Amino acid sequence: MSDLNTSSTRRRLRGGTRSTPTPTAPAGPAITFDRVTVTYGRGRGAQDALSDFSLRVAPGETVALLGPSGSGKSTALKALAGFVRPSSGRVRLGDRDVTDLPPAKRGIGVVVQSYALFPHLRVRDNVAFGLRANRVARSEISDRVREALEMVSMSGFADRLPRELSGGQQQRVAIARALAIRPGVLLLDEPLAALDAALRQSMLTELQELRAALPDTAMLYVTHDQTEALALADRVAVMRDARLVDVDTADTLWTRPPSAFTAAFLGGANLLPCTVGRVSGTTALVAVGDRMLDVTAPATRVGAPGWSPGTPAMVCIRPHEISVATTSGRGAICARVTATVWQGSTTRVTLAVDGLPDVLLDADLPGRTDHGVDSIVWVTFPPGAGVLVSTNDVS
Repeated sequence: MSDLNTSSTRRRLRGGTRSTPTPTAPAGPAITFDRVTVTYGRGRGAQDALSDFSLRVAPGETVALLGPSGSGKSTALKALAGFVRPSSGRVRLGDRDVTDLPPAKRGIGVVVQSYALFPHLRVRDNVAFGLRANRVARSEISDRVREALEMVSMSGFADRLPRELSGGQQQRVAIARALAIRPGVLLLDEPLAALDAALRQSMLTELQELRAALPDTAMLYVTHDQTEALALADRVAVMRDARLVDVDTADTLWTRPPSAFTAAFLGGANLLPCTVGRVSGTTALVAVGDRMLDVTAPATRVGAPGWSPGTPAMVCIRPHEISVATTSGRGAICARVTATVWQGSTTRVTLAVDGLPDVLLDADLPGRTDHGVDSIVWVTFPPGAGVLVSTNDVS
């Protein structure tokens, strides 16, 4: 995909070179979910797959829907694509209400994890399928198919059948098919889930290049993989139990998670119960067990109580920020090693913290570790590494 960032490729995908000025992108959102609920079943057996979901995506913005299985992220995408109809709420593309429109009338590009290629059609015909369905002139189809295949570096595979391609090549064809209709909105539903680890990393890089080549296209990217969300998204929308939990930039959600669930799900943070002591600006002194720690005290949600001295909270600490030593030091917390797992460049060490009987702490230490199971160690955190998180959403 080395040609993705060339100006000619960008012009072709947006509709070709024109003598008249290119229209300015609309000021409003490209995608709007307005309190969308999707319910399956009836009566007592009814269950919300998506509940009161509201989200806006700007033109050119990439938003990742991130959450565990069953969190509602794929249902949100299906409601936008038209594959399911909301039980309540509205879906809009730009200024169009598309809630009641069939998928073919929405003009959205969709890429799914199973590729969904037609096995009996050659690559060029798979890519042309959406164009023919939209009754694009025959004289234009061949050029647009060629351009879409160039976008994903698959020009030399136009005459092959899907079974003659690797998984990564099939995914590129699926992306080319979505791009051929020149959508203003591109939906990607777990597009890398069916690929092996090495190919996933390669395709992730190519998706980053593709995103840069489509500066006017809004993308909604569904994934349960935090690495993909952090690498691709301008904003991340974290979902749980059919609801939107948090939405913000990836950097903000990582460094200052607004909820315990987001802290734990995005990066597998440790959550230590604490009591807030002295608060000064954006820092706080908190009690963790019988130790006092200096931590970051980010601004709380609008309408939520602040960090009042004496109130219970959680300290969010990432595994890679923890240091483990065999001797005590200032501010160190005593712990017992309960498990170690060597992961190549790091070793994941699980620790039972002294004074916190219900807490297990994960630390990622560089290389191999000499700390054996049941050995006593001392845990320290860099100043400011911990971040206060509310206990309100802890289940």
